[in-house]
Amino acid sequence: MTLSPDTTSTAVRRPVVTERILVIDDEQNIRATLEEFLSLTGFDVDTAENGAAGLDLLGRNSYDLVVSDVRMPGVDGIAVIEWMKETCPGVPVIIMSGHATVDSTLRALRLGAYDYLLKPFTLDEMQRTIGNCLEKRRLERKNVELEEMNERLREIERIKDDLLSTLSHEFRTPLTSMLGFLALMDSRGNDNLRPDQAHALDAIRSNARRLDMMVGNLLTLTETQDGAYQPVLAPLTFGEFLREFRNGREASHRREFSVEIDDEAARAEVLLDCARFPLVLENLLDNAFKFERETGRAEVSVRARLNHGDLLLEVHDDGIGVGDALEDRLFERFTQADMTSTREHQGAGLGLAVVREIVRAHQGEVRLIPPVLGGTSVRITLPVVPPKSEGR
Repeated sequence: MTLSPDTTSTAVRRPVVTERILVIDDEQNIRATLEEFLSLTGFDVDTAENGAAGLDLLGRNSYDLVVSDVRMPGVDGIAVIEWMKETCPGVPVIIMSGHATVDSTLRALRLGAYDYLLKPFTLDEMQRTIGNCLEKRRLERKNVELEEMNERLREIERIKDDLLSTLSHEFRTPLTSMLGFLALMDSRGNDNLRPDQAHALDAIRSNARRLDMMVGNLLTLTETQDGAYQPVLAPLTFGEFLREFRNGREASHRREFSVEIDDEAARAEVLLDCARFPLVLENLLDNAFKFERETGRAEVSVRARLNHGDLLLEVHDDGIGVGDALEDRLFERFTQADMTSTREHQGAGLGLAVVREIVRAHQGEVRLIPPVLGGTSVRITLPVVPPKSEGR
């Protein structure tokens, strides 16, 4: 059996990294021709005169590809493939076959051979088949590497989530004590404190509450990611919820905001998780006040109205606004406009991610809406409990 002599490849693509090929064939001229051609192409080539010699080389060396005849005395190509399937299953095999060995070729393909070439074949055909085979193997290797990298990243993500969850719970206990004693001091009055003492107490109170909100955000995110967060929903008129929320902020000496709510929205009944939904407004208001303009205090408003059976809740500020490049990532975890260690505004970039997760758990939607006069506006859409039909 000889190679077809009339076609010789002229456009040879050399591999970037030298790949090693083993040619197994009992015909000397085929071995010699393929060895010379593939070596010129840039491959490292070994040859074996029969299947037994090929298995010996396979046992001692690593190869990227095996090109083997099917019909050989003693150990044939089928036996080579069966041995490789157990010993080096990742190495592809290209079969060379004569017309009289079609059945063996089909068997080789069923055993996992990549492709076959019928003798006589041209060097162009051999080059094309080898190129396709090795390119497929390179892609498979790259996929394996990417999957291993993804698994490492998933493991890092799991470790990070476990760490965040543990830290959140560990911080919660001392924070509860701190906030409790601060509330006790406030209830007894602070009129006898010197100005510097009152200022220090305000700083402690402000930072303790900021840390408390951050811990709440971390707990919410870890629970939503693990699927552990199941909102405890209770029917509540939205006007009542908003009034209690506002009174709580005023009692804790936090900055004021205006409220605009129409009568329908105030009377509307919604299903809320009273333990977690306040975090939605806390985070939106915290961002609104945090990113105020340098020229003065921020004007922040909370607006609520009904629209086609849904409650629309909007938090608007006249601050510095959000850059176009950040809008698509605004509700992702750990996202801020400035993530450098020297950034002006504090925070971990968790607030809006928490807003999104809590709102989704309430079967609602949240999105950024274009402000009319600058600043930032965030709109939340919540389903309203349908009013009960009156009996006759």
